[in-house]
Amino acid sequence: MTKRRDLFIYVADPDRPEDAREYLSNWLRELDGHPGYLGGFVLRETSGELLPNTYVLALEFESTEAARALWPKIQDTVNPLYPDDKSDKRPDQAPAFFDDTKEKIAGGEANPLTFNRGSGRLARMLHVHAEEVDAFATA
Repeated sequence: MTKRRDLFIYVADPDRPEDAREYLSNWLRELDGHPGYLGGFVLRETSGELLPNTYVLALEFESTEAARALWPKIQDTVNPLYPDDKSDKRPDQAPAFFDDTKEKIAGGEANPLTFNRGSGRLARMLHVHAEEVDAFATA
């Protein structure tokens, strides 16, 4: 069986960055008990290369099948993976990492992102569903 890791990159609402981090951390724990869920972690970007308050949510599953079994259980709930408004079909907002959004925010302009995940706490920038093809750990 091949492990699966899902990565979700978010920017927190600038008025609620710690609330967003705590929400992501708590949500990871709420998944405990789902068959095949192995845990996860939350990272905060610290180099200043991305937008302020960028977080990475990582979920680990024993298999792709275990991950896919989770989606139907959560798709109609408020969570960081799906939009709060289920009719919202906007794509991830990753282009803001590569255009002049960071400079505009630093210059005092309003943050143009749509915070539509986790009860308005988060803007989802990018997500990757990945099968582990190699791993290394030191002894």
